[in-house]
Amino acid sequence: MDINFVTCMAGGAAFLLGFECMLNSRRANTIANKWLAVFVITFGLAMIEMALATQNFQYGHPKLFELISLLRFLTAPALYLAVISFTSLTPAFKRKHLLHFTPFLFFLGFRIPFFVTGENIALSPEIAKIVFIILASALPLQSILYWSLSLRRLEDHNKALRLFSSSTESSGLAWLKDFLLIVGVIAATWLNILYFHIDILIPYTPFLYLACLFFLAYFSLQQKEIYDLTDAERSGLTEIIGKPGPVQRQKRLSEARLNILTEKLRRLIDEQEVYLDNELTLPALAEMLEITTNEASYLINEAYNENFYNFINRHRVEAAKLLLLSGQFKKLNILGIAYRSGFTSKSTFNATFKKCTGMTPTQFVKQNTPITA
Repeated sequence: MDINFVTCMAGGAAFLLGFECMLNSRRANTIANKWLAVFVITFGLAMIEMALATQNFQYGHPKLFELISLLRFLTAPALYLAVISFTSLTPAFKRKHLLHFTPFLFFLGFRIPFFVTGENIALSPEIAKIVFIILASALPLQSILYWSLSLRRLEDHNKALRLFSSSTESSGLAWLKDFLLIVGVIAATWLNILYFHIDILIPYTPFLYLACLFFLAYFSLQQKEIYDLTDAERSGLTEIIGKPGPVQRQKRLSEARLNILTEKLRRLIDEQEVYLDNELTLPALAEMLEITTNEASYLINEAYNENFYNFINRHRVEAAKLLLLSGQFKKLNILGIAYRSGFTSKSTFNATFKKCTGMTPTQFVKQNTPITA
């Protein structure tokens, strides 16, 4: 199969995915999907640029080819801004976001004389060598930096979720982590062409790009609205997520009020078993307690020295232990026990159960089942 054909297919697939993200037919994470569209479309242009270079397009249309090359400096920042928007309670474009496009604007300004006159800026050989090194290294360094920042931001998001959500499956952005890992594979393949030159991989690079784009499309189409909250709930969580720790430790309740609410929370847990609701959130619990979200967070931290996620899931594990040792175990199996206890997935149930007890649910059953002769 012709390599250029495969490369163009990869570019076309990127354009289709980019336009789908831009149109956002699911009406979810609107701002994030626009940034994701910029990322995917500029990545598609990079694929087209590779194919055009083999056809000597740069000689017939040098200015257009140069512009396509410069647009690659938008790719990595757009990915990072998409991740920021996906993980923000109140996503919005801010002026400071423009700083991420400084490299693009810098190199665009540097090449304006070429776009106007068709001539490069006259430089001495020494300066020209330095400029070439900067141009050659800027894009790879930018790509690695923003990919790393995106992963870090996603990790911070997953930690923040535990402050107000009892389940991270729906808002944990597992699909986005997979998306970033695929982007990492694409980047590694590209860096191989630039620096490592592992010859056996180079002929398969366009096929790998195409396969990765199909995976990117698959993962991106799995997304749901990340923070499905009311405006009031978002407002109440902003302070907790923005400044975890010190803010939660500020004295928000008097000692008498704290004791009353601790007893009220105990009744919600012991008598109403609210932790069995697998969609329970801190704002919902705060509403039951008739207090603010910040006060609910403070209450759990002060009374139990835990965050919301650990507090709720500890009780779910206790409920699961009772079910595992009852006659329900044979009827429900491990997955059924997980759902009945308030968990939303078997993997989360197993991981949380082992963290709390030091053993898997199956090991717990074996250890606590009497041996009969």
